[in-house]
Amino acid sequence: MGRREDLLRREAEAWGRIDGVVESVSAAELVRPGYTVEGWSAKDMMAHIAAWSNVAAGTLREISAGTWTGHHVSDEPGGTDRLNAEWFERDRELDVDTVRSEWHASRTRMLEAFGALDEITPDADEWFEESGPSHYAEHLPDLERWVTRIRSER
Repeated sequence: MGRREDLLRREAEAWGRIDGVVESVSAAELVRPGYTVEGWSAKDMMAHIAAWSNVAAGTLREISAGTWTGHHVSDEPGGTDRLNAEWFERDRELDVDTVRSEWHASRTRMLEAFGALDEITPDADEWFEESGPSHYAEHLPDLERWVTRIRSER
């Protein structure tokens, strides 16, 4: 199995796990704060992952076109935290249906951009891995704990 196939397999498996948990809770539960100690809801986590999937899709398209500079604002000191905070403020008022739509659409854009690559460069590998399977895996344990907690309160 080649690297592309391995990454796509890992992404599909990780997506299946995190999306399965998201789909197992109601819209009312998705907007309930408490997913993180900072007060994020699961909907906020979905918007966060969608935002990074969109950035990855754009970066992968640039890599494919040969226009990638090798630099992103997230590479700057504090850049990732700044983007995360800006996106949280921008997206927290979005309704669940909008976030759910973007959750799926951004993944599709990332997969399409990855699939269009002629070769998997180290930058493409890193952007897809970090924005896809690794990112899902990073958030899944907190999501599972949160869902277990809210189910125990039902």
